[in-house]
Amino acid sequence: MSLSHDGSIMTHSRFKKSLWAFCAFAIGTGAINAVWNSQSVGAPRVDSRQIYRGMIKDEVKSFDPAIAFDPISLSLMPGIFEALYQYKYTSDEYVMEPLLASDLPTISNNRLKVMIPIKAGVKFHDDAAFAATKGKGRELKAQDFVYAFKRLADPKTESSGWWIFDKKIKGLNEFREKLSKASNKEEHAKIFASEIAGLKALDDRRLQIQLTQPYPQLLYILAMSFTAPMAHEVVAKYGDSKGQVHDHPVGTGPFYLKKWDHGFKITLARNPTYHPEFYPIKSGPDSGKPLPFLDEIQVQIMREQQPAWLGFLRGEIDYYQLPKDSFEKALKNRTELSPGLKQKGIKLRIETGVVSHYLLFNTKVAVLNNKYLRQAISSAIDRERWIDIFTSGRAKKATTALPPGIPDRVKNAKLKYDFDLVRAKELLKKAGYPEGKGLPQITLDMRGADTITRQLGDFFTKQLAAIGVNLNVTYNTLPMYLEKAREGGLQMAYGAWSMDYPDPQNMYQLLYGRYTPPGPNLAQYDHPEMNKLYEKMAVMEAGPERAAVIAKMDQLLQEETPWVLGYHHVDYQVLQPWLFNYHGTDIIMNKYKYLRVDNEIKAQYKE
Repeated sequence: MSLSHDGSIMTHSRFKKSLWAFCAFAIGTGAINAVWNSQSVGAPRVDSRQIYRGMIKDEVKSFDPAIAFDPISLSLMPGIFEALYQYKYTSDEYVMEPLLASDLPTISNNRLKVMIPIKAGVKFHDDAAFAATKGKGRELKAQDFVYAFKRLADPKTESSGWWIFDKKIKGLNEFREKLSKASNKEEHAKIFASEIAGLKALDDRRLQIQLTQPYPQLLYILAMSFTAPMAHEVVAKYGDSKGQVHDHPVGTGPFYLKKWDHGFKITLARNPTYHPEFYPIKSGPDSGKPLPFLDEIQVQIMREQQPAWLGFLRGEIDYYQLPKDSFEKALKNRTELSPGLKQKGIKLRIETGVVSHYLLFNTKVAVLNNKYLRQAISSAIDRERWIDIFTSGRAKKATTALPPGIPDRVKNAKLKYDFDLVRAKELLKKAGYPEGKGLPQITLDMRGADTITRQLGDFFTKQLAAIGVNLNVTYNTLPMYLEKAREGGLQMAYGAWSMDYPDPQNMYQLLYGRYTPPGPNLAQYDHPEMNKLYEKMAVMEAGPERAAVIAKMDQLLQEETPWVLGYHHVDYQVLQPWLFNYHGTDIIMNKYKYLRVDNEIKAQYKE
């Protein structure tokens, strides 16, 4: 079943399971009415503009598509930057369709040559960087993709996305090596302008990629923000010493960055020159209408959950993930909310997604390059309590790396080093630290500094203290954490990975030795057997043979324990009655262009 035209019911069959219901939150009916009615004085006034009001939990790290790779930045990036392909928004499965491409790629019989046609008439946002067109956005060309892909390969850019093309495109690694040896700016510029055998703009409308090996995940890759086209004029005008453009993004998307009050609020506005795209549902009030519907997206940065939740109750936020502290009062049962807000038309969406939570060890740190210590720490963590306390029991325990619903996931997997304090103490002794004697303090970096994150840090501290392991917990803003991660400066850390595309390769590449920081292998795990298995698996099509390879990788992960597997997240999302067409998932991120705010309904609920 797909999303209905009014956004009321939607299920996601293969990889997602979502449920809509009309529901309500009851702190007490009087309190709810007080929150809502405090906003209404006199007759309601219907606003003609559609403005989405939302929140994010921390600052955006960057609006440069070569750099942005954290969930917060990526939640907004697709509104500004587009890729060649996108996921079909209303499909029950992950179906790819053209976006900036005019059609699906043509692939040669040996699966190595890829030809991609580029859509005509697409323009970059109007911007002063385009001096030749007097500030009017110029038309997109195939060369803009070549330029963007080169930026990923350039060591100077320090891209988080190099891993997507590493050893994949003919001549690109050699290009990267030459750039790394450039002795001055002039030499660097000359090398950057040189041709790459496997990456060519045959003309303005045709992009050709020559692969070094089959790349089954390529279509997914070409839907990622990393591969969004970049105008060289923008980098020349706004780029810093590394050629990074954080604060002045110029893409082809349905919105442009109107204002960024760092630490407080981000505002995106409708792009008046957006290329023709239409709402894909074939029936209902929005059928066939031009996108986007919204005039503005206003997103507040709210690091604490409770103020954000109260803002939602006041009608100041249109969408929110239900905080764990509100589950007991908000949920009548696990599929609907209590009657108070049900009367207000609030909608509940439950999504079993592809976000995994775990602890990771930097295996390059001497003390943590000891698998028995890692096994001991894994055995000291009570997952059931972790899940119960911090998700109110609404998460799925991770017994293997892949979330449920991903192809070739290990069936009936069992966690090898699950909670067992007796075994944990034995393993700690085997590691050379009986009862923790002689073991130096270990630093645990957290991905936030809010109340819940601090409670989580206290939880891990107490869990490991039970076997004699002493933690020093450091609380970071997300940008601070990501900077440490890019520099390889984490020792032990709280990891959370939202899969970029629904393929096992996307998860296991976090354990591939070539992808150490600034790549995504934050554990800096570099095991010859894992590397060999990964390289074999990465070029295989889905099926029993690949599943057998993944099973071996899982066995190695379980034994070596570079991660303490935690849980796979389940989201409880609440939406205001005036917000329609929401079908966002952990992977489908470009939701804003489809959203519609009904101001008449909003005015009725504000009476």
